[in-house]
Amino acid sequence: MSKIYGLTGGIAAGKSTVLAMFKDHGFIIFDADSFAREVVIPNSVGLKQIVAQFGQQVLNEDGTLNRAKLGSIVFSDHNELAKLNHITRPLIKEKILETITLIKRSTSKTIAIFEIQLLFEGGYEDYFDGVISIYERPEVQLARLMKRNNLSEKVALERINSQMSMDEKKSRADFVIDNSGDLQQLEREFKKLISQL
Repeated sequence: MSKIYGLTGGIAAGKSTVLAMFKDHGFIIFDADSFAREVVIPNSVGLKQIVAQFGQQVLNEDGTLNRAKLGSIVFSDHNELAKLNHITRPLIKEKILETITLIKRSTSKTIAIFEIQLLFEGGYEDYFDGVISIYERPEVQLARLMKRNNLSEKVALERINSQMSMDEKKSRADFVIDNSGDLQQLEREFKKLISQL
């Protein structure tokens, strides 16, 4: 039976970088964001429910979801975010659990890594053989998010505060990678993790 580990961390923690490192080392990788995009493609149940909830304003002219517009609505208002999560989380969870079931049935000896930003919030930890959390100091996270998404400090903090804190994710994880430093430090942390897995 294949082993499968969940990978999580706060926004702008470096999950994509770490996921790429796992891929380079021959691990099978999955990304919950791809499922999140799948459940809101044009004509999907998810997108229809989002438009019913938030109006036509969240659509681009070609009928695709305008993520920037939706983000500006939900990240500044916890009630609106809760409404969006109520629509999307069950649809995403169904796809994720189907995939985990297929991996666990596989006779392959390779290890699979499944990146889920809202792993603890979604109650996924029990489906994995272990959970890896990427941690970075709060001031590093804020600076990286502001730079990466070209956000003001206020908007960046709203997005960070809409999620579980890094410290809580760190305390609930089985393995922790500290990404507060440079790429060389991250590579050292990654090698240490690989030896533990």
